[in-house]
Amino acid sequence: MPYSSFSDAQVNSLIKAIDSDGYAVLPDWASPTQLNEMQALVTRTVAAAGNDYVALAGRQAVTGTPMYDWGNSRDFIDLCRRIVAGATGERSSDTTLTQTLRCLTGNGGRRESLIFHYDSFVLTTIMPVCMPESGERGDLVMLPNRRPIRRTYLRNLIDKVLVDNRWVQRYMKNRVTRNDQALTRIVMQPGHLYLFWGYRSLHTNLPVAEDALRATAVFHYHNVHGSSSLASRLRKSLGTLNGPDIQDDVPQT
Repeated sequence: MPYSSFSDAQVNSLIKAIDSDGYAVLPDWASPTQLNEMQALVTRTVAAAGNDYVALAGRQAVTGTPMYDWGNSRDFIDLCRRIVAGATGERSSDTTLTQTLRCLTGNGGRRESLIFHYDSFVLTTIMPVCMPESGERGDLVMLPNRRPIRRTYLRNLIDKVLVDNRWVQRYMKNRVTRNDQALTRIVMQPGHLYLFWGYRSLHTNLPVAEDALRATAVFHYHNVHGSSSLASRLRKSLGTLNGPDIQDDVPQT
């Protein structure tokens, strides 16, 4: 990670880009050596999963890799905190990042694609590790900044339920097929870091060919409703990751 510190002007520039374009980019976030290490990790992980979809959640699952270091980087966490504070006017007390290495390939990769959703976290950052060079690349698509930050978890849950159903999902897929110009499509490059308001933006990834591989290091910061007692009770009662608001435990981006 070549970035160690950011001026207030640089942070404000990132916020303005996300607000106006839907996303911002930090080129060459990973060094060539780091990117090679991450690609080797992806190769081993996918092979161990039978060359099908696999996700490694949390830092312990990637111990000894650059992704572990990024997830523990004070500079990275501080950057995320400053971006969120600049956008919301509130300083987050979160001192950690939620992270997942997500590898799309095979039949499982196709099943995990084209699922439009909102994140529970204000800021989502994605660093592509491997991307197909042609064909179905799994590009990131979104309707950026479509909702405000909700005051309550219940209102947030209603948003998610309204999206997490077959009618809305089919409608959004049709918009992708029609190449709707309202959708922002991001052709991501390995090693760059992409930042957007995951909480506010309805987003997903396009499908990846079964014999291709798309791997991304996903980091989330500031779970808006993380302290909600209602969210906690719902998770306990569900006892599974199939609820409408549990998507962020395994990011779909």
